Amino acid sequence: MLPMFEFWPALTALAVLHLLAAMVPGPNTVVVSHLAAAQSRGAAFRAVAGVATATGTWVVVTLSGVAVVLHQAEGLLWLMRVAGALYLFYTGLRLISALVRSSGADAGAGRAAVVAPYRLGLLTNLLNPKSGVFWVSVFAVAVPTGAPTGFYVAAVALILVQTFLWYGLVALVFASGPARRLYRRAAKWLEGMAGLAMIGFGIKLAVAGR
Repeated sequence: MLPMFEFWPALTALAVLHLLAAMVPGPNTVVVSHLAAAQSRGAAFRAVAGVATATGTWVVVTLSGVAVVLHQAEGLLWLMRVAGALYLFYTGLRLISALVRSSGADAGAGRAAVVAPYRLGLLTNLLNPKSGVFWVSVFAVAVPTGAPTGFYVAAVALILVQTFLWYGLVALVFASGPARRLYRRAAKWLEGMAGLAMIGFGIKLAVAGR
């Protein structure tokens, strides 16, 4: 077995791949940024915790080999894709329907449409089978043969820390004074855009793999 320090390049590659993927705007980013601007920093951080929990779950599932089985089981993968798409679609519709019901004097009423931030962050990530496919691909490339147990422990810890740091930064930026003032001035537009983005991600997930 090679010394642990021999695997630092692999851990670095894993960190870079994960960070680049996290930086691409997706459902997780929409959820965290929306909650930060529309509700509070605390709500956004609870969503970040949910996203991190789901990420850790996907990583452990992948390392255990279950994700490979899921990837090969087309029927189960299809069911997960449909469930994830429906959840994203449902979340987007709740945002938009709240705006339709709200009056002009209550432009930010749509923020009440999203509750349980932790659950929202958790399910948005956990019900997305593309996360499992991503981790299967990443570990196939980045994990060297003969890696010790310490490598896998370090990989899980690294990914969780990165998830908290990146999405925590997103939460801090969108919960800042300028961002929240912008939100208050254009609440309806931003709520509508968030809802449409979630619906768009749901449609994209539903048609993926066709």
